[in-house]
Amino acid sequence: MYCIYCSEVSFCHKTAMASNCLLFLLLQAISAMFGKYVHVEERKNWKDAQDHCSREYTDLAPISNEYDSNLLFEQTNASRKHGNIWIGLMRDPANTEQWLWSGGCKVVRTFWRKGQPDNHNEDKGQILQDLTWNDIRGTANLTFFCYKVRAVREKKTWEEALDHCRRHHRDLASVASETELMLMKKELGEITEYVWPLGYNAWWPNEEPQCPVNRCGALRVIGTTTRRCNDKLHFLCY
Repeated sequence: MYCIYCSEVSFCHKTAMASNCLLFLLLQAISAMFGKYVHVEERKNWKDAQDHCSREYTDLAPISNEYDSNLLFEQTNASRKHGNIWIGLMRDPANTEQWLWSGGCKVVRTFWRKGQPDNHNEDKGQILQDLTWNDIRGTANLTFFCYKVRAVREKKTWEEALDHCRRHHRDLASVASETELMLMKKELGEITEYVWPLGYNAWWPNEEPQCPVNRCGALRVIGTTTRRCNDKLHFLCY
């Protein structure tokens, strides 16, 4: 087992170790992200779409970066479904200048179409065909994107968890933003022990962990740590 450093967190995987213990999981993370969105082609208003996503998956889709936007585009392009689609974007009722994701986190990175948002009576957000956002009343009936992540109660090593997710789901889940971290914690429910992710950015309480072999990043509802890669933990899959 060799150490891989990805952003601010260390992970392990069976691969060659760079001399300075730096090897980014970029391609692996991009591959994993293809499994985290579901395009629901049934038309609903924003609230009903949110209820559907919360019931059947995890929540209406947040968008953390350009990769997420491109993934949504690829999904609609592959199914030849274009047009305006709900995402989990909503105006903060307590501060109409602020936008939130449906899970409650503030929107940090935005992709508004030029001139948008332009109407305080339009309190929800849609993604357009050109991948920009537009504000719109939540009563419109549109197709929508859900975000899905699944907590696996069975405990496995990091490698076993990765193999399980790729065999039975899409991939071991990775965390691209605080919003996704919050949604994953929601999915964990009563699980308070550490779980395996594929990769995530985090700020450690004291300092970044060093890069010893056999150490993998783990997270839980109230913190992050490194654990031995052969420890058996719950895990999250897309």
